[in-house]
Amino acid sequence: MQDFASYGWALAAVALYGVMAQVLNAATGMKKGAHKMIPGESYVPDFSNPSYRLDRTYMNSIEMMVFFTALVLTAIMAGADPLWVNLLAVIGLLLRVAANTLYLSGKGGQYGGLRTGLNIGAALVNILLALLTFAAAVWYHQ
Repeated sequence: MQDFASYGWALAAVALYGVMAQVLNAATGMKKGAHKMIPGESYVPDFSNPSYRLDRTYMNSIEMMVFFTALVLTAIMAGADPLWVNLLAVIGLLLRVAANTLYLSGKGGQYGGLRTGLNIGAALVNILLALLTFAAAVWYHQ
């Protein structure tokens, strides 16, 4: 039986990521309702529109949450080093919070710059989590 308590920070990071995405979901839903948009309708791409940025922030969070959550949980199930899993999960969460904050503020432009760098950092965290999982599952448990 895996000692899940040693992965407390990683599990908390996944839970907080989920709460953040749920709050963004509610916020974008309320905005779309206020604009009388039909369910599933998307905004016209316009980075200067705060409602568009909110919706894109939500969608970006959901897109990355799938990978992040799967990789954190598989690293835990494989028994990867808790120190590294916890550290990477917290860094991944902080990178997403920073990217969301930057996008919501409208700073940094739509492409390139710091926000793109934060997203690349999050992707690197995911790759490192995958490598930890692979190492734990294949190399250390033979």
